[in-house]
Amino acid sequence: MPKLAGLAALLVVLFAVSACDTSTKHDDDGPAGKGSYSSRRVDFDDLRDGSRSRDVPTSVYAPKSGGPFPLVVLSHGLGGDRSHYTYLAKHLASHGYVVAVPEHVGSSSRLDVFELAEALYDPDELRDRARDVSFVIDEAEDWNLTHPQLTGLIDLDHVGVTGHSYGGGTAQAIGGAHQDLSGGFRDLSDPRVDCIVPMAAGAAEGFLGLNPWFSEQSFETVEVPVMHLAGGDDDWRQKKSSHDAMPKGDKLFVVMERVGHLDFTNADDEDTKKGRANIIIRALCVAFFDCYLKGDASSGDKYLEANYTDKLTTWQVPDVRWYKK
Repeated sequence: MPKLAGLAALLVVLFAVSACDTSTKHDDDGPAGKGSYSSRRVDFDDLRDGSRSRDVPTSVYAPKSGGPFPLVVLSHGLGGDRSHYTYLAKHLASHGYVVAVPEHVGSSSRLDVFELAEALYDPDELRDRARDVSFVIDEAEDWNLTHPQLTGLIDLDHVGVTGHSYGGGTAQAIGGAHQDLSGGFRDLSDPRVDCIVPMAAGAAEGFLGLNPWFSEQSFETVEVPVMHLAGGDDDWRQKKSSHDAMPKGDKLFVVMERVGHLDFTNADDEDTKKGRANIIIRALCVAFFDCYLKGDASSGDKYLEANYTDKLTTWQVPDVRWYKK
């Protein structure tokens, strides 16, 4: 019964919803402000992984020129799709990133509530989500060689993954967290991934039944740099258990006060709590990826700390707390 209650709560929440210069370029607002690159969206609506007979429709946001730029793959949550995080994809592209946003068709908005309930507890959906990410990285190699709008734009030696909710769990898995199955652990990681940013991802030990595939031991194998973004109104203490279980070194856990689970998706108005959360999220993602994908250590020193986030807080999101190890 606790598992079913937790699942019901989750579904209610979800359905309420280099040849050229690639150096960091920020305006006076730092990474919170729009970057200097003009960008475009390229859609691959018919993309399919034939080896799995699985569709992986993907939208790519990329600077129109320059590069090569690091690749970031953005994974949506349960019941989500490619349209839910355009604020983040466009912002990263403006700061010199190629952002690929796949749809995970086995747990996306095309499913009804009963199918999603089944997908959450299907041990192979997390596997397929991680494989979707790896497949998109594979495809990016071809796009970089042959696509008329993407040729030469993608730096495949520097790859990051971010995601929200179940997408955050997908980022954790692709970054080295092993799936805990009754018969042992399953490694879904991709060695090409250099760092990850899980957002509102589940806790170790499946708190409330919302993260059935990870235990504390799952996170002991995460070696890449991690910045986990969490909402103060979204059971952050339980989510922090994944951070606590990871080995030390370049691991950040960030709590935004008053931010809820759906505040990580697109806001209609920046003058709202959700809008303020979007601003903070996009700023920290740019700073983190600048540090770990572009090698700009000064970005980490200057922006991945409380003095900077204090400047971004308002009465809607009054505090940002940092935990580092």
